[in-house]
Amino acid sequence: MKKILMLATFFAIQASSFAQTADSVSMLPGTVLDVYYNFSTGNRDTVRNNNWHIAFATRKAMPPLKTMQAVSIRINEGRNVEIFKSNTLISSWSTFDTAGWMAWPTFYNSDSSWDIGALNQERNMTNPYDYGWGQYNQTSHNVEGSNIWLIAITTSPVPGAPKTLKRLAVQKCVYDTQWVFILSNVDGTDSTTMIINKASYNGKMFAYVDVLSKTVIDREPMMNSWDLLFTRYKALVTLYGQTLMYPVMGILHNPIASTAKLIAPGAKTTAPSSSLVFKENNTQIGWDWKYITTSPGAWPVKDSLAYFVKLGVNNYWSLSFNAYFADASVQYIKFNKKQYTTLTGVEQNTKTLTAMHVYPNPATDGVNVNGAFNNHVNQLNLSIIDITGREVLSQNYSDINGAFSASLATHSLKSGLYFISISADGAMSSKKLIIE
Repeated sequence: MKKILMLATFFAIQASSFAQTADSVSMLPGTVLDVYYNFSTGNRDTVRNNNWHIAFATRKAMPPLKTMQAVSIRINEGRNVEIFKSNTLISSWSTFDTAGWMAWPTFYNSDSSWDIGALNQERNMTNPYDYGWGQYNQTSHNVEGSNIWLIAITTSPVPGAPKTLKRLAVQKCVYDTQWVFILSNVDGTDSTTMIINKASYNGKMFAYVDVLSKTVIDREPMMNSWDLLFTRYKALVTLYGQTLMYPVMGILHNPIASTAKLIAPGAKTTAPSSSLVFKENNTQIGWDWKYITTSPGAWPVKDSLAYFVKLGVNNYWSLSFNAYFADASVQYIKFNKKQYTTLTGVEQNTKTLTAMHVYPNPATDGVNVNGAFNNHVNQLNLSIIDITGREVLSQNYSDINGAFSASLATHSLKSGLYFISISADGAMSSKKLIIE
């Protein structure tokens, strides 16, 4: 029987991959298009990305870890939309003063999670009811806004062009069903209360708002219809010795997917294996598969680099880039893709984590993790996740027989509730962790 199982596994691995396919995406000059791409069909949902300024989450909360996805507010920073937080409360709307606004705190969308938009960044990590722009009310079950925000919109590509300023007050997210917010000119004139009903956007991540025309735009395809998003966003980039937030053309993935990165000779023709660590970081692919070039034309693409996208049980895709070209008349990306229905190196015996101990808990400067497995582990990922689902610390280990022991330094983490998670060849377990 064992020989039969081994033969079955062998043939399953041999038949698990399909032919590599070349494909491409065109985004027009200046990346004025977003392209939502489907691996299986090659379908492209193409929409303009310069017709919105702020986006409100429309997914439902999934406590305890996935509540941020219901209250995320993002800005179109790839189109130079900026957000500034004032010290003025919404209750003082009539006396709002913009003096010195350029020195107010400004925030960016997370570069690792769809669920943490620019307006969520200044949340109190020790308070599970704080979502940055507002607090959860345990009586009304609403998330209620506090401060007035200033939206700065650059309407011209010319450097130093003047900005159009708009005033924003996010009043509340009503019981996870409805957004209520106020938009006006910076002086308070032309004030309009707007409402977005989440039910109108079922199956989508966000509803998008054109602040200048005060219209809500339904521009996003259904989540189950796309895997990758080719788009323009801001990321930390080092240019001429300076590291700054800079607009880039990159690739984000659907939040239901997870991705792994492989840098090795022959990576572009390598099959995904059980040694890869898949993560939900939505910029794992990102923009830096190419080298930044200041002149128009072809940009060099990195060699010995491939990405793997997991879309569900036994559904893996490899992705490698062949070319990137951008000038005043055209912009395109050429890539190869290949589907796999299993991982190479998968063993017959299922891995089981038979024990997991975390101490000290609560922790301050460091935490120890001990575990035991019923079988050999090829690759293990140990991570600490905050209450929003964001991975804040991570370590990888390999070739583990039986017992496992590791330590993580936690002195850089803010006080609050976290989860410590082990993922090893398909076996997963997690425990609560308190940082004091």
